[in-house]
Amino acid sequence: MQNIDWTFPYEQPVISPRQLHGDLDAKRAGAGHVIQVGDAYRMYYWGTGADGYHHICLAEAPIDRPNEWTACGSVLDRQPGTAYNDQGPGFPFVVPRVDGSWLMYICGWGIPRADGKLPNTTGMAFSDDAGQSFYYRHDKPTLETDRPWDREGTGSVFVRHDADRFHIYYTSIGDYFDRPEGVETGHGDVIPRIGVGYAVSDDGVSWAKPLDDLMVSPRGFETEPYEYISSKPFLLEEEDGYRMWLHTFGTAYRVRSLFSRDGMHWTWQKSGIDGELGVGKQGCFDDQQRCYVSVIKSGDTYRCWYTGNGFGQTGMGYAEGYGG
Repeated sequence: MQNIDWTFPYEQPVISPRQLHGDLDAKRAGAGHVIQVGDAYRMYYWGTGADGYHHICLAEAPIDRPNEWTACGSVLDRQPGTAYNDQGPGFPFVVPRVDGSWLMYICGWGIPRADGKLPNTTGMAFSDDAGQSFYYRHDKPTLETDRPWDREGTGSVFVRHDADRFHIYYTSIGDYFDRPEGVETGHGDVIPRIGVGYAVSDDGVSWAKPLDDLMVSPRGFETEPYEYISSKPFLLEEEDGYRMWLHTFGTAYRVRSLFSRDGMHWTWQKSGIDGELGVGKQGCFDDQQRCYVSVIKSGDTYRCWYTGNGFGQTGMGYAEGYGG
């Protein structure tokens, strides 16, 4: 599978904090998931409010004007007092359905941990009005943290739904370890090992984990810079297989991609030190990192929405890709 040639039509974010939802996304607008519903795009995204709590906000745009976004409000808020989602949801992924409730998978931000480790697990919510609003049925995560590669937590996901089974590719936090000597990191002297796990389900709620390890692991010293996080997968089915975008971390997030013919066995695509999307010009909202992509293929064009600096503190940008 050939690499995609990306262009960036705008130097400014297409959605900035406060631009659409005021206090609801005052501190963050990022990690959007874009789907097509009729003749419009919907973006479900992670908003952090002026009060510091997280929400899932919704915006809509016409397909022929894909960045003329209008606000539709918050569709999901926090679950106060729950260990896994007290601070609120982020990283939404929505599965529309015609034969049942729509499903939203979220990364729950739990009560901050005294040890400083990430308080993240994967939860879910449901919609009976075709994705206009969502509600919780559970007060605990949908994915258990019961394997060596996810025992410290789980996070953002991609869910693929075929005729009779759900497949979830999920961010997995396995352990924390001492920074290797001479390695520069973005997490200090104790760093997490984060990769992509895999599970299957008949109903999208209860999951089984058929593999004996991560599906995709961070590459460590096999790449430059030293890589200890490979997270937030996003898949796109192509004519000859699947493309997966991942977000790798050494000192900042970079977007990279892998290829698979069966959705199970993956090969890394070549990319430079700054990854497939690179970074923006100095002084721009994305000059430190681009991450958390959501991609839709429109004809021969790949439309990609991504998150800029500070994990959405500067908003979200847009790219278009050709080739592949």
